[in-house]
Parts: sequence; C-alpha cells; structure tokens
Amino acid sequence: MNKTQTNQEWLKIVTAYLNRQTNLQELNEKGELRTQEILGYVQEQSPFYRDHLHTKAGSQSAFKALDGVAFTTKSDLRSANTSICSVPFDEIAMYYETTGTTGKPTPCPRALIDVETSGAYVQNAMKEVYQSTFGTMRALTAIMGPSELYSFGDTYGEVCRNLGIPFVRLWPESPRVGLEKAAELITDLGVRSLICSPAVALALARFYKSIGIDPQKTSVGQILVLGELCTPEMLSNISRVWDAHCTHGLYGSQEVHAVATGCPEGNLHLSETNYIAEILPNNGTNSDMGELCLTMLVPGAKPLIRFRTGDLAYLYPSSFCKCGSQSRCIRIFGRVDDVMTIGGRQMFPASIESAIFKAVDRVLGYQVNVKVAKNGTDELEIAIVSQVGDQSIDQIEGQIAGDFGVPVRLLLSDQLDPQTETGAYISWKHARIRDCRLTP
Repeated sequence: MNKTQTNQEWLKIVTAYLNRQTNLQELNEKGELRTQEILGYVQEQSPFYRDHLHTKAGSQSAFKALDGVAFTTKSDLRSANTSICSVPFDEIAMYYETTGTTGKPTPCPRALIDVETSGAYVQNAMKEVYQSTFGTMRALTAIMGPSELYSFGDTYGEVCRNLGIPFVRLWPESPRVGLEKAAELITDLGVRSLICSPAVALALARFYKSIGIDPQKTSVGQILVLGELCTPEMLSNISRVWDAHCTHGLYGSQEVHAVATGCPEGNLHLSETNYIAEILPNNGTNSDMGELCLTMLVPGAKPLIRFRTGDLAYLYPSSFCKCGSQSRCIRIFGRVDDVMTIGGRQMFPASIESAIFKAVDRVLGYQVNVKVAKNGTDELEIAIVSQVGDQSIDQIEGQIAGDFGVPVRLLLSDQLDPQTETGAYISWKHARIRDCRLTP
C-alpha cells in the first residue's frame, strides 16, 4: 500500500469512528493488529527504534503486542534527535519543535497523515462546541498561541478554515502584539471565542480590569483552554470571570499531537483510533491513576512507542460524560515530577489548584510557595489576584489549611510575576507552584 492509499485508509478509519459507523469495541478488537503494524513500521523506518525496541526491556502491558516492549522517554527523544523519525524531512508536511521548557528542544515533524488524522478530532470537537455555544460556526475567534515553531496556530487555523469559523491570530507573547493590543482587537473586532492557555485567559481578564473594563461585558462568549493543567474548578473559575462558556480545547503535545479533545460538558475525550493508552502505576497514587503512556498507531513522521508522557492521568468510561461521545474521558492531574509531599500528605498539582478555587471565587491568578515554617513544619504562602468580597482572609486561610493540613498565609496581590503570567510557556510547575523547601 503506498502513502496515498495509507492516508486514505486511515482517514476512513477515523471518519467512520467519529461518525459512529464503528464503535470502541470494534476498535479494541483491531487494536492488537494495528499495534503490531506500527511496531513493524518503526522498526523498518526509524533508526532509533530499529535498535531501541531490542535493547531494553519494558514492563508488562495489558496489550499483548506491547508486553515487554521498551518505553520511550523524553530523555530518549532528546538524545535520539532526528534519528527517531520515520520519514525523511523532504517528505514531511511541516516541521515543529518542542518549546524546550524541560530540556533541549526536540524535532516534531508531521506528515500529512499526522495532520489529517489528528486534526479530524479537533475539527469534530470544535464543531460540537461551537454549535452548542453559538448555534453557528460564524463566531470570530482569536487563536492565541506561543510561537511559530509550535503547531497550535496551524492546527486551529486549518480547522477554523474547514469549518468556516472566522479567526484572527493574536500571540500575546509576540512583541508586535502583547496583551494591550490583543485586548484592543478583541474589543474592536467583537471577538466571540478565545483559544488560549488558562494563564492567558486570566491575564487578559486582569488587563481588562486594570483599564476599567469588566471582562464579562466584552463580546467573548466562549473560551477553549489548552497548554497547561486545567482542573474543573479552573474551568468554572474562568467561566465566572468572563461570564462565558469555558471548556477544554485539547490535551496533547508537540510530540504526540491531539491526544484528547474537549466537549461542551467540560471533559476531554481520547482520540481512540490514534492511540493505545496505558496507565502506568505511580508510587503512592490510586491504583487506577498513574503515568499516561501512549503508543501512536498512525504511521506518520514520528510515531512514538510506549512514550512516557510524564503526566498523571485517569481514564473514565465514555458514560462518565453526558455529551454523547463514545470515546473514553481522560483527566489530567499534573506532572508526575510535580507531585509533592506537604505536611506528610502527597498532593497532586490538580488537588492544589482545586483547593484554591473551592475557597476563593473569581480568581484572576494564583501562585503557591511551599515553605518551611520557623517551627520546622510545612506552610503555604498563596498569592492570589482576586476581590474576595464578603469572605474574610481568615476564613479562606482556614478552608485551604483544612485541605492541606498545614498553616496557610494568603496574600492579596494586584499582579503576579512574569513567570506566572506566561503560564505553560515556561512550565506549569515554575509558573504556579514553587517548592521553596528545596532552596538552601
């Protein structure tokens, strides 16, 4: 089968699933065969995998074809560089790189088959969300992403064109744009939908308030968030701040594309045809929660085998969500490396964020510093940008302290430092939570 035929065949597989002509059970029945096919593909096409799959032993897997197959780590990606790719660069559709927030940037080329099979899920999700919110695709949308070497803008730009959604690209970190210009254009053009990180959504709201404009009075009626951890409490908080429908855009990365896409109900649904998802046990966590490990089934430019994403995740059955999707739901709880012990209790990034938003209404930004108190116990210093209203500082501190089991000191602020403002562009952990106990 040549590349054109392979592309067409895979598009048929994805389209049939999205149109409910096939179901999850039928995909699972063919999962082993497709896994064997992608293993053969990378062994033949990728210099890295030609050796890697034979030189290391991986753990057991519920999927027979993957049992004992070596994991692929972020360290492997950095050291392998272009040798991990399965297609010559003259044959790719476009080239991207990781942002390099956790180490050396790694190449992320995409073949046409990658773009189309991943984009199909994003397009299907956007169509459902826009129809639910606006009843039409004719809603001017601001695509607010980090850089030209990141796939964000291309992915959403292409989907908007396909669906007839008018859009404008506003990069808040660009020296030609910035928050002031972005806010000005949102107001002047009557932008109705934003696609951005939670940090950017909150930074924009803070900017509007700083110039005397209530973000709830703007034309924005919908916000799709992506790029960093976003708990259900954060979604609700952004919705209240903007008085707009807020849901996930997608969950994924430069390396693995659109792993899951959002829905009107605020959940993320796995792109079932394109991945085998494993949950690897993580010490100290719920047995059903663990590190998300992905095998990419689409024979594109850089399919990864048993890739350890570094993200803590939990998979729910599709019945968990009321939107009607037949794909399983996935919830992300933060980075494995970001889990910390506070007051003798293990805390996930998601649980830290949730505790803050449960205690304070309409937060425009937050930052947590974990410190050692004078008596040697742990304590939390939490800076927030918020008008706490009728709540007293003592009440808020007491509620959060009850969740963490350690003393809490709440600091009200007008703005946060630049690292927190940029959110996922730097690193979620750097931006939101700092473990000052590690500093000498």
